[in-house]
Amino acid sequence: MNQAPVALYIHPAKQSVDLYDTPARYKFGRPYGLIPMGVPALMNLLCDHNIPVRGINFPLEKKLNGEFNLRQWLQTYREARMVLIDLHWYEHCYGAISVAQVAKEVLPDAWVILGGLTASAFAGEIIRDMPVVDFVIRGDAERPLLALAQALMDVERGVMPDLSAIPNLTYRHNGRVMENPRTYCARPEDFATFNFIDLDWLEHQDEYFVHEYLVIDMELARQAQAGMDISKYRGRWITTARGCDFECSYCGGARSAHKAIAGREGIVPVPVETIVNEIKHLIEHQVIQVCFSYDLAAMGEPYWKSLFRTLRKEQIKIGLYNEFFQLPPPGFMKEFVRTADMQHSSVALNPYSGSERVRRLNGKRYNDAQFFNALDEVNLYNVPIIVYFSLNLPGEDEEAIQQTIKLAQSIYNMYPHSKLKILNSCHTVEPLSPMTQHPGRYGVDIQWRTFRDWYEYCRNTQLQLPGARTGEWRGFDLLPPATRSVEAMADAWDAAADGHEATWWPIPPSW
Repeated sequence: MNQAPVALYIHPAKQSVDLYDTPARYKFGRPYGLIPMGVPALMNLLCDHNIPVRGINFPLEKKLNGEFNLRQWLQTYREARMVLIDLHWYEHCYGAISVAQVAKEVLPDAWVILGGLTASAFAGEIIRDMPVVDFVIRGDAERPLLALAQALMDVERGVMPDLSAIPNLTYRHNGRVMENPRTYCARPEDFATFNFIDLDWLEHQDEYFVHEYLVIDMELARQAQAGMDISKYRGRWITTARGCDFECSYCGGARSAHKAIAGREGIVPVPVETIVNEIKHLIEHQVIQVCFSYDLAAMGEPYWKSLFRTLRKEQIKIGLYNEFFQLPPPGFMKEFVRTADMQHSSVALNPYSGSERVRRLNGKRYNDAQFFNALDEVNLYNVPIIVYFSLNLPGEDEEAIQQTIKLAQSIYNMYPHSKLKILNSCHTVEPLSPMTQHPGRYGVDIQWRTFRDWYEYCRNTQLQLPGARTGEWRGFDLLPPATRSVEAMADAWDAAADGHEATWWPIPPSW
């Protein structure tokens, strides 16, 4: 990039910046180094309008070089006018503010801008209580961010322009929190004009392509830790839709959450031709697997049939990963296998519980018989699969966990172990999830309500600690609280997995 960057983008870790330079880094939990899928479109839109961007994935930089220093990196761009930080997932609440603090320390005259689902949910509180953050863009950010950046570029450094006309913007003016109307929400035709693919503005973009693949291929990630050359394994998550048509209890991206944050009803699908063009472009980057953000099956038969048919017509063969929100419909797996490069493809199912009652309560609309019929079809085509359970969702207790273990055992007994991963972990309550909005419906007591609550959660869960597997720091409990012991449930799961860990994973030791 020839021009000096005007905007700097930083993807934060879950952990604080300075914790990376202490002995504690050897006990880190997951840093959550996946950049939100919408970020490339934002950065490319700025670049296309003569606002050069330079960006880093902070946890990836520290992984590649333990001596990487964020302050020194910022100092090399002292003329930058803006620092852009994503706060999409609640797991980054503490890390994002830590990055903002360092940015203000090194570049005190630069504007700090946050965006993402979590930033949107708590925009007013963040601006009120976090002086290191100057702006939060709520909901969809493409047009608002461009308008904000252009407005900041048109005035002298440090001067606040008139921002009253910029949609979706929350900011501080004369000590008051200002919240502009949320009037921008992306439409299907917008997706055809935004560039979600190119990462020319991101340092170590090649290594990031590899990193995205490893997020899904857990066995390969283990091999990478053992020194295997994994440089050819390049993957990418792509946006198939924004919004959601479901109301799963635990999800901060549920239909009602998108309505509250972005004003979106249901989903806004990305046109099939846009997806196909993006995949073509990714193949030029030697990507061997694409992961779909929104379950193709849930987008309806006309959509997925059109996508698969077009990929075959264009003779595009690439690995595919799809996570089913419910169950694959008839005919889906046949089309999937006909289309995908099966050497680099897999799917995921999320029954979450062996109790059909618990499953229904939390948004999964199928019984055991329907689940095994779907699993039989996936097995018929010899497709690698990940099966996800949850240890502590509403309704899951010491009786239900025995049903969950029984279901996991049945899956383990029927499916080829070389093609199977069975995982279980604790859920943390998510901002604006149906659980937080209607706790009585789910029989839970919600303990977290504010940004500060999730901020403190992240601060206290930066390291691997025993509480990760025993339900500590999860933000909710069943009513009454004494009706289950998550520790006993975790012990029961781990005892059942004993000796089968290559396929049937124990409860993870980190948040």
